[in-house]
Amino acid sequence: MAIPIEEWEAIKNGQQLILESLVNLGRQYEKRGGVIIDNISAKEYMAAIGIGRWKFNQLIAENKIKTIKKKRKIYVPISEIERYFNDPSI
Repeated sequence: MAIPIEEWEAIKNGQQLILESLVNLGRQYEKRGGVIIDNISAKEYMAAIGIGRWKFNQLIAENKIKTIKKKRKIYVPISEIERYFNDPSI
């Protein structure tokens, strides 16, 4: 079944709006108290992307996202939000 071009364009525009919102979300984390923040917590990343812990762990196990572990906490670079939506290999 083919999707009419108008619906396809609406889907593409909706995806672009989602991506722009996520990039803006990442920018909100760039500065906290005058310190540039490049990473967000795993919980914040999962909320921004809209995935659960199982999918998050799967992405880590398959080396599809970059993570940083500090003591017992896992952090994800903010750039991984945009890459999640743009990289077809994820």
